[in-house]
Amino acid sequence: MKRDHAAFLFAGLAFGFLLGFGLFRAIATRPGQNAGEATAEAIPSPMGPAAPTQSQSAGSGAPMMAEINALKERVQKDPNDVKAWTRLANLFQDAGMFEPAIEFYQRALKLTPNDANLLTDLGICFQETRQFDRALEHLEMAQKADPANWQSLYNIVVVAGLHMGRFDRADAALARLQQLRPDAPNLAQLRDALDKAR
Repeated sequence: MKRDHAAFLFAGLAFGFLLGFGLFRAIATRPGQNAGEATAEAIPSPMGPAAPTQSQSAGSGAPMMAEINALKERVQKDPNDVKAWTRLANLFQDAGMFEPAIEFYQRALKLTPNDANLLTDLGICFQETRQFDRALEHLEMAQKADPANWQSLYNIVVVAGLHMGRFDRADAALARLQQLRPDAPNLAQLRDALDKAR
């Protein structure tokens, strides 16, 4: 239990630091100031499942920290509270804190191992931490768990095609994505990025 407390304390401190740093950058950075922005925009953003309460994470830091603390209390009282683990993971992923998000998604997946949305979000976290093999593995698992999960297909194209050069796998996922969700957000941008990556 002491190890969990230390992990939560560290994650909370890191979250507060990154949240403050992110707010500072949002205020201090002017458009066009960062020379690397154009390159980053060439790769489509990961596409994750929409969380039903995602709008709550866009507010100020104080309500978010209060929610995180309440969720930590919930999982301490009930380590099998998959909704609390998932919400913690979503909050940390949204804040760009992918390492703690990975840990929280893994805790949730121990309780619901075939949840395609959790597998997709975990794959995105691995992608963001440049663990592309693990990202592709979890996105493929999401597809096996739910072949209709179009977000996992989208991210398979990003990981396999744009990061790993596995165009056969990316092409197969793109074809399936276009069949399943021809109106998927950023689909044209994804196709263009894949063509440029060849």
